Amino acid sequence: MKDLIIIAGAPGSGKSTVGELLREHKGFPLIEFGWLRQGHLNNNWSNATSQEEQMALENLTFIIKNYWKNGYKNVVVTDLQDIRVREIPKLFSEKDFIIFTLILESEDELKKRVSRRTSGFINTKEALGWNRELIMRPAVKNEFKIDNSGNDSNIVVKKILSTL
Repeated sequence: MKDLIIIAGAPGSGKSTVGELLREHKGFPLIEFGWLRQGHLNNNWSNATSQEEQMALENLTFIIKNYWKNGYKNVVVTDLQDIRVREIPKLFSEKDFIIFTLILESEDELKKRVSRRTSGFINTKEALGWNRELIMRPAVKNEFKIDNSGNDSNIVVKKILSTL
């Protein structure tokens, strides 16, 4: 069992779907960071400020620690920006955490997914750039990158569970 499971990736990579499947199939507590940010984000996320983003991260940290205090393991967190993912090893160095970063080797698939959205992060060009950066960036501590181009989140969940 892990204390913390991070599901990271660019917009459209399948983070929310995979997190929801882990919750449904295994009963893991699920926290979507986007939920904590909704109070200050408009539909296309163009009004984020660094102060509000920091406040949301502090709230997330408090919620995670409260789950642990109450005996929960395998707390799943999705929807973190990559800068936050890279902070996880420092923020939770005393805990047993793992990071699964979903990437899409198929840029056409990512374009299709992001272009179908009606709210949230809908900038296809930025999503593609984010995905490319994730592919190229060296892995951080305890990070595994998984290609989710195949559009079958159940396969990704099986990979995650076999790694856990």
